[in-house]
Amino acid sequence: MSHDQILDFDSVRVGEPKENTIHVKNIGMYPVKYNFSMKKKSTREIFNIDPMDGELQPNEEKNISVKFRSQKEIKLRTAKNTCDIFMNILEGASAEIHNSIPININVNAVFSKYTITPLRNINFGPMLYGENM
Repeated sequence: MSHDQILDFDSVRVGEPKENTIHVKNIGMYPVKYNFSMKKKSTREIFNIDPMDGELQPNEEKNISVKFRSQKEIKLRTAKNTCDIFMNILEGASAEIHNSIPININVNAVFSKYTITPLRNINFGPMLYGENM
């Protein structure tokens, strides 16, 4: 996994779930454990990570599912210093955090809004009420 991971959930409808994946691979010689942490309660309410923790054997690859679902309009773009979701790499049997990788998020959840209006300068000429073209 690169050190600058960005999950893009751009153009999501409010109330509809959207899924993205994080691809991780252990390129080391020893098994490593990982877990995810989220600082804010509001983040835990709109994001679901599966699995939240696990172990990777040497050269093992895994896809981790991140699901987003919001019940209100939200626009969120995090950077390294404003990030709220972290993937923690744990050290051996002690399970101490060896490295914390920020997961940057790009989200724009909106209600669908649209209007239908005829284009300007469209003229159908005189018509009687109820007449079909």
